[in-house]
Parts: sequence; structure tokens; C-alpha cells
Amino acid sequence: MYPIGIQIVQSKKGGNLVMFSKKISRRSFLKVSAVTTAMAAMGLPAFAAEDTAEENCFQTLNIPRATGSTVDKSVLLNESRLYLITDFGAVSEGDPVQNTKAINAAIQAASEAGGGTVVVPAGDFKSYTIRLQSGVNLRIDANGIIRAARADLYDWYGNQTMVGEGGNYDEPEVNLYAGLQDHGHTYFANSLFYAADKHDIMIYGEGLIDGSYMDDTGTLINVLSGNDPSNPKNRTDRGYSSTWYGNKAIALVRCENVVLDGIRILNGGHFAIIAEGTRNMTVNDLIVDTNRDAYNIDCTQDVTVRNSHFNSLTDDAIVMKASYGAGVFMPTQNVLIEDCVVSGYDAGSVITGACTTDKIVATDACGPTARVKFGTESTCGYHTVTITRVRFERSRGFCMEAVDGSSLTNIVMTDCTMDTVSSSPIFIRVGDRARYPVTGHTTEQAINAANDVRLDNSGWVLPNRAEYQLYPVARYSPSYNKSKTVSIDGVSSFKVVDPANPTRINNANLAEIDGKLYLYRWDDAQHQYVPDMTREISRKDAVYYANATAAKDLASVSNVEISNIRITNVDPRYPILLEGLVDSKVKNVILRNISVQYRGGLSLQEAVEQRQLGTYWVYSQSGSAPTVQKLPWLVNTFFSKCEGLLPRVAWKNGTWVDDPYNVPEMVAEYPEPSILGILPAYGIYARHIEGLVLQNVALNYVIQDKRPAIVLDDVSNADLRTVAAKTALGVKTVVTVTNHYKRHVGNEYVPEEPYFTTTCENLKLGLLSREQVTVDTPAPGTPADSLYGDIRLPIPENGYQFAIPTQEYPLPLTVHRPYFSHIGDQTVQLGQTLTLTVSGRNPANGVRTTQPQPAAVIEALDGGLTYGTAGLLPLGASFDAGSHTLTFTPKAKGTYKVTFTLDDGVIPVSKTVKITVA
Repeated sequence: MYPIGIQIVQSKKGGNLVMFSKKISRRSFLKVSAVTTAMAAMGLPAFAAEDTAEENCFQTLNIPRATGSTVDKSVLLNESRLYLITDFGAVSEGDPVQNTKAINAAIQAASEAGGGTVVVPAGDFKSYTIRLQSGVNLRIDANGIIRAARADLYDWYGNQTMVGEGGNYDEPEVNLYAGLQDHGHTYFANSLFYAADKHDIMIYGEGLIDGSYMDDTGTLINVLSGNDPSNPKNRTDRGYSSTWYGNKAIALVRCENVVLDGIRILNGGHFAIIAEGTRNMTVNDLIVDTNRDAYNIDCTQDVTVRNSHFNSLTDDAIVMKASYGAGVFMPTQNVLIEDCVVSGYDAGSVITGACTTDKIVATDACGPTARVKFGTESTCGYHTVTITRVRFERSRGFCMEAVDGSSLTNIVMTDCTMDTVSSSPIFIRVGDRARYPVTGHTTEQAINAANDVRLDNSGWVLPNRAEYQLYPVARYSPSYNKSKTVSIDGVSSFKVVDPANPTRINNANLAEIDGKLYLYRWDDAQHQYVPDMTREISRKDAVYYANATAAKDLASVSNVEISNIRITNVDPRYPILLEGLVDSKVKNVILRNISVQYRGGLSLQEAVEQRQLGTYWVYSQSGSAPTVQKLPWLVNTFFSKCEGLLPRVAWKNGTWVDDPYNVPEMVAEYPEPSILGILPAYGIYARHIEGLVLQNVALNYVIQDKRPAIVLDDVSNADLRTVAAKTALGVKTVVTVTNHYKRHVGNEYVPEEPYFTTTCENLKLGLLSREQVTVDTPAPGTPADSLYGDIRLPIPENGYQFAIPTQEYPLPLTVHRPYFSHIGDQTVQLGQTLTLTVSGRNPANGVRTTQPQPAAVIEALDGGLTYGTAGLLPLGASFDAGSHTLTFTPKAKGTYKVTFTLDDGVIPVSKTVKITVA
């Protein structure tokens, strides 16, 4: 049977109209009716069916599945020799310096005896760096805690921010490849647990690794920092410039045969677990509840992750990376992830069971992170990863990024659920950041090479010395002067490419001989670059050779299958986003059996204006001190920058015309869904794609969204016949874009760079309604040249302004939603009365960022909220909406459930509490 795509049109009165554009058989109609009824009951669009076997053919991909690791607890278990840390002098609540010596002495004794297990008994043992050894396991027993000891910390001004306990973590090591990735992926010795070039290691048990403590006032303090020490000046220096501190719970570098089983990790610093250049690793039955990244799998192969919960609001939950931090070119591959939960609740609230939601956005101002992600570090590439039966809660969803010159291939995700998604639920991005090692001219070992083959990101340039691996220049890209400051609304400002002087020239890549310019080539015999007399470059074209890279090809993504996914409560700003490059299209993507429910409530106006709109919010996480953060309600300027912040309008015939489909490429920017701002599709935005199947995909919203469901821009060989999508009355389901003003990757702002046309080809849309749009002007921010008559920046100086001032623009209330303050499950004795008052908080009541920042004091801010209950209350229970208080005098023992509701007049919020009557 072949299902036909249908359109669910929302009428002006809010009802849904199921629309067919041709007759169907009675048999098909009965099938349609049954499915439509069931889907309507869930508030989802429906699928129609037709007896057309000939067309029941969808592309399939024979993607190899990951098999994961071959090691587990049973393989490494070795309790024939036990070494109790208290026998070596460790004392619960004792001196951290002595405890560190004792634990490491126990590990060394086990290692010298040929292996064994070091035991941490019940107790609270503070420690600095614990150095793991080959063949030695560490068992943390129930009620046993390894707690990160405090080191002296100072701020940038020399003020002491933490008083130490007599010691420090191991001094960060030397890494010659510093600068190719951030500090956290480069230096590892300053961790609580550390192993480099070891094998056969297991940390297991029922105990806790805690990177935090409660001070004398009862305030939670993080000891393992989410920050990194400052980078050194030279590659041959150890990994800090003035001081260092602990910032990782477990760091494993170039290790083999590793198991983490059963333990819990709380507030693990920048990385709770990072495996760098490691082979054959299993993570099983863990709870990681942390203040930044939970588990980083970086240039690591043959990995299994199962039966674990990773809570990481401020950074990613399970993240595959492919940096150069291990000093080897090693792709991440053969990773199996199954039966896990990733979540973005307040740090520390999962281990306690509270799962609170007071912190609304991460440090980067996007919503809770907690993703399964590839990237951003993608230097070495990733291959063959399988993800199945993962539950995403309060998370940014599933993210795949290839931006550094290598490929991402053979990815499968299936049988997953996502609820409360704070970004694009599925995000695929190819970019050209080109963070890839390249050998320079210099022999000096400063991390940031001066006057060498790159003007931008000079830390990626390696010295031309024998001790460094060789990466000769393979291609180039321009460098832009992003120095012109503009403001659209007079409130916020940002920088764009200077139209008068857009590009920079790097003379280090050009040899001038007899008044002519030549490129260099690598000469193996001389082991240096020499002028290539066969490659003369005109002075006009010198701008193309500002930044060299050794990555011959652009990054690429291919062979991705995502199936059987149910997604609910998605931030309306971020559709499923599939984004290739004009010269490196995403290839062969299948989305099958997927339903997505967005909160809705936006329109093409937001996609045109790209407004910066914000409020302040005060929060606390699991006992931490109250903190003020800024909530962006439309674009997020942490990621969306420069030309991405310009209104999407075109200057035509002496006036500004809305141009929401003229979305900038942003090929070198940090790859986050928010870099492209508010997009013109609410459900799926796909650009530069070759081979796309959307099979049985349902898109809908709760509050009417006036944007199309799907936008296809430069998409070929796509099959959307079985898509069902809700749209507002008069809005087409699919918009296809033809753009006459595209340029090759990286050359978007080079004057006189020729334009070419991209369009959509070979689309199978079934009965989906379609609108064809033509973009016939360069993207906003493109410098003027002779190839287009009149280009100007859309700013007030050129006659562009918002119709409504930012200070008066209404908040889009579907973006940040009200929520209940923590309500735990309750217990009451038969014959007693339970009195329970519930409360909520509404981010829309926060102070606008155009006003002074408020004090860090938590207030209810529940004005405009209506409290209630849903369903029948238990016998003997009543609820007073005015005081939002439940009174319950139970009549019988048992377990009862009460569902409370919170309504701001937009979308009601509910919370169910279990009450046990004993």
C-alpha cells in the first residue's frame, strides 16, 4: 500500500480540515478515516492511503550497524586481589593530600603485583588526581564517595575565589597539537581520574564521584570547574599560562579496554568523562548528572554505551568528536548507543530524583543542551554509529556536524522519543570551518603562528619541524573584514563584513617574483614551501588565498537513516534542519516514521526581521547560589552573528521588500541550529541536499504557525509523498526555492565572484500543496559589485527600520514556557491531612534586557497564571485555585495521583504528583 501525502489545513476557527485533491477508492477512504481519527485524537496530522503498488517504492540504504565494544565488566572483573584504600592511609573526611597519596599507593601496589582491584569503602574521601594503571580496577562501594578536593583558585584580577585544601591536581601535560582544539580536548592530566596510554581499566560499583561540595552556608560549590586554564604561549609548554586546577572527573587518553559500570558522577566539571584516542570501551548503568559535558567520545573506536542516564543542561550529554587532541589522526567509529536517557534538568537534580527545571537556558543562551551529538570537533571524521532506544528529555535533540574537512557517514538512529526539545530536533550540518592541521612556513613553536599560512585561526598552523606530523597546504579560502558595526533597532549592535573593504590578503601565501604573484608548493626534498612557478595568481585574485588548510576536500555527510521517532513539545524557532554546502551537499538521508509536534505561534515576520529580544531570569540549581541569565526569545546572538543577524529583506525598485527565503550560508560559523536565526519553515528546512526521503513523516503544531511546514532549497532527488503536515489557511505545505545568486563555498562576500543558480530537481511531492519561490538578489550583507546593480545593508541609515520598536515588541509566548516549581511525591498517614501548596514561575514575567539587570533574588513571577487540577481528585481531596493548595484527608490506604495544571492562556502545563497513603 502506498500512502499519499495530505495537507492538514487549520481553519480560521482553529479546526483541522483534511484535504484531498483527487478521488480515492472506498477501501482507501476507510483506511484514511481510521488513521485520521486516531491521529486526530493525538492532535497529529494523518496519512491517506492509495492502492498504488507501483509507487510504493522508497529509497533504502544498506547502512552497516555498529557492533560496539568487545569488553564488559565480566571480562575485566578481577577481585582475586583487593587493595582497600584505608589500609594505605586514606581517611574518610581526612586530609585530601594524604588521601591522594594513599589511593595512588594502593593502585601502584596492585599494578606491581600484576593487577587487582582497589576498593573505596563507604565514606567520603577527598582527593586530587588519581592515576589509573593498566590491569588495575577501582571499585567504589555503596555509600563510598570520591570527592574532588579544593585547589586554590583566583579570578582574572588576582582575587582568590576558592581556598584550597593543601594540594592541586596534576600539572597539565605538554601537547604539541595545542590550538587545533580547545583546551579541554588538549590537556587531561589535571583531572580527578587520569590515565594515558593504559589498558584494561575498570571503575565500577555503586558509589559516587562528586566534583562539588556544600559550603558552611549550605550553598553548592563546584570544585571541578566547567572552565579551562588559560592556554600556554608555546606548544612545548605545559597546558596553562599562570595556574591550573581540576576540570574533569575522568580523562582517558589513548587507552584500550576500558569499562565504567554502575557508578554515579555528580558535577564532573568541563567533562565528566572524556575518552580521547581510546579503543574498546564500555559504559554501562551509569548516572552522570553534571554541570557541563557528560560523556565525550573523541577519536575513540569500538564503544558501547547502554543503560545509562546522562543529565547535562549546560552542555552535551553523549557527544562524538573527532579532534586532534590525542595527537593522532583517528576517526571516531563503531559506536553503539542503546537504552539510555539524555536530559537537561537542573544539574544535580536527577541524582536526587527531583528533575527540576529552574535554569531555562545554557551558558550559550540556547535552551537545555543534553544532546546526542557529533561535533563540533570533526577534524578526523566519524563513521558507523548506531543509536537506538534513547529517550531525550528537555534536550536539544540529535545533532550531526561535519565542518572540518572530513566525512560523517553511516549513521543510524531508531526507536527513540524526544520531549521538550529546545532546538532543532534533528540537525545535520556540513560547514567549512576547516579546523584541520596545516604545516606552516615557520619553525617557531608559538601556538598562534604570526605571518603564516592562515590569517584566521592561526592556532591550526603547525611548525615546520621534524617532531610534528606533516600536513602540506591543499586548498585556500578568503578572510573577511567583519569590522563594520551596525544596529537595526538602536538597542543592539553587531558587526558585518565591511562593504568598502571586505577582504584581506595574506602575503605569506604569495611569492612576488619580478612583479608577479605565485602560490607556494610543498617541496619534499627541501622540506619546505617553494614558489610554484606554474601557478601565477592575479592581484585581483589574491584575496582567495588568505587561509590555507591541508584538508583537500570539503567536509561531507552521507548515508543517514533516522526512523521510528516521536517528538513532542518543540521550541517553535527551530525546525528539523538539514543543511549542506552548495559544493558539498548532504547525501542520502532517510527520515522514516517520525512525528513532530511544535509549539508553534510564529510567522514569516520573525523570519524576516531576525529580532534580538530578551528578558532576564534568576534561577538556582540544586542548592547553588541564585544566578541571573539572559533569555533570548527570538534570535540568539551567542551563535547567530554578523550577516546572520541582518533582516532578510531586499532593496528593489527603491523600497525594501521582505525576502525570508534568502537565508545566509554562514559556512564558517560555529555549527549550531541558531546560527541561521528564525527560518521560514516551522517543520523542516532542507538546503543543499541530494537524496532525501521523508517517509511517513507527520508535522504539526499546537498554536497556529503561519510559516510553511517545509522549505526545500537546492534539494534534488527527494521523496515527500507520505508527509502529512498541518498548515495555516492559505499557507502552502512545501515551498521550493530557486536562488540565482549563489557563490562557491567561502566566497560569499568576495566582490566580482561570479554567481550561479541553484534550484530543486526531481521532487516527488504527492498531493502536498507547493509554492515556488525565486530569490533574485544576493543575500543581505553581500558587498556591492558590478554583478548586481544596487546592494545595500538593511539598516536605518539606508531607510530600513522595524515597524514596531524592540522595546514594545510582544514576547512570543510559545518560546519560553511557564513551569511548576519542584513538587515532590508525597506520603501521608491514614487519618491525617495533607496540605500541599503548588507554585509556578513564568519567564514571560521577567524584566526586559532593555531595562537594568535585576538582583540575583529568586521570585515567583507567576502573575497571569491560573492554577487548577485535571481529572478527578481522590475521595477526600479538594483544591483551592486561589491559594493553589491541595487539601487531602484520605479515606483509605493506597497510592493516588493528582495532576496539577498551570495555564497562561497559551498552552496549559501539567504536573502529576504521586501521593502514598500509608
